[in-house]
Amino acid sequence: MKLTVREYDPVEAKKERDLEIKKRRKQYPIPLDEKTRKEILRRCQILRILGDDGIGSYYEQSSDQELVLDKEHDRLLKDEFIMVI
Repeated sequence: MKLTVREYDPVEAKKERDLEIKKRRKQYPIPLDEKTRKEILRRCQILRILGDDGIGSYYEQSSDQELVLDKEHDRLLKDEFIMVI
């Protein structure tokens, strides 16, 4: 197994993140329709319950511009979420 270590460049990382957000915006144009917005908020709520500290407690007041569906979580969150205690 070969491991390649890449130096982290914060400026380049921000450019890559902005580009990813721009691509996602093509899929979910602003303003978000009510169905899409509700789905994003549902997913945020699930992530908060699971302890994701990347989701702030203010997510319900977030603007359409601030809400971005994360590709990594699409597969995990698209179905009904059931939590058994």
